Amino acid sequence: MKFQYVFICFLVSLMLSCGSSDRVIMTDGKVYEVKGNSIKNDGTDVTETLSKDRKFEIAATLKANNKAKAEAEQLQESLKAQQKELKKTKEEAEAKQEKLENQQEALEKKIEDKEDARKDFLKAKKRLDNQQKKFEKLKEKGKLSANDEEKWSKKLDDLEKEFEKAKEKMNNLNK
Repeated sequence: MKFQYVFICFLVSLMLSCGSSDRVIMTDGKVYEVKGNSIKNDGTDVTETLSKDRKFEIAATLKANNKAKAEAEQLQESLKAQQKELKKTKEEAEAKQEKLENQQEALEKKIEDKEDARKDFLKAKKRLDNQQKKFEKLKEKGKLSANDEEKWSKKLDDLEKEFEKAKEKMNNLNK
């Protein structure tokens, strides 16, 4: 990505150095300005004093410069399109990543809720079983009065309701 940016900057600076006017810099270092059929060097018209070969060389260099400029512009447009496509792909990937992270969080929460419901169910079952055993033991020994039996019955009913509620919650989460 950085290479593309540097390359684009290089091409732009190259195009700016050539400019939009028809300036031709020759290999010997002379700079000619071409306007139509006239060729100037340092502001003076040198069209008549140049040889045919030199004129042809200047024209060929100008043509090569224009071709390079057009290719650079085309490449720049292509790079812009690629950057746009990369940006779009990156945004799509980020959106997909966020969606997957949200799904992962929801799944983890569901698993945690199931585990909590299972623990609550086991806890309620253990409490109910322990209290039922304790009640049966006291009843067998004859240590319960009618009033105590009523309290125990209410207590066991409450524990039974708590157990059923925990069981229902666990079953609903396991669906």
